[in-house]
Amino acid sequence: MSRHVSDQLSAYIDGALGVRDVERVKAHLDTCPTCLQEYRGVQEVQRLLRALPDPAPRAGFADRMHWRLRQEAARRPRPSLATGALGMLAARPLRLTLAASALVLILGVPWAWMTGQFGPRQAPLDTDAYLRHYLALSADRPLLDEATTTFISSDLGVPEQTR
Repeated sequence: MSRHVSDQLSAYIDGALGVRDVERVKAHLDTCPTCLQEYRGVQEVQRLLRALPDPAPRAGFADRMHWRLRQEAARRPRPSLATGALGMLAARPLRLTLAASALVLILGVPWAWMTGQFGPRQAPLDTDAYLRHYLALSADRPLLDEATTTFISSDLGVPEQTR
């Protein structure tokens, strides 16, 4: 038998459980008469509480609340402009970090784009290496002339053959 779900019944009724927990509670309520009885009891209590009339504030509640809010505002010292700006920066490092990051993105990305930082990187073409490679691959072709053979042998360190 699975463990009882009485601690999750209120959240189940309110729809505050995840999908797995809802399925587990449903399955448990189908098999456990004790938890089902407790579930029905919680439903009845919630139904009775919803049937109660909304409480009305006592006379003068709004006036007392406004008076307390004014008292609280008067007790709090108002920061000057200089200490307010410094205090805001010191009290909110996350906001400062986000503002700095936004500034870097707003200014840095267009600058990098205009200077070509996002362009494709190309290695410079080594024409001599390309020519040597091409000639080495085509050395077995019958149209090879003596100048090509001399060039390949001098570049690759192969001794010249005498005819």
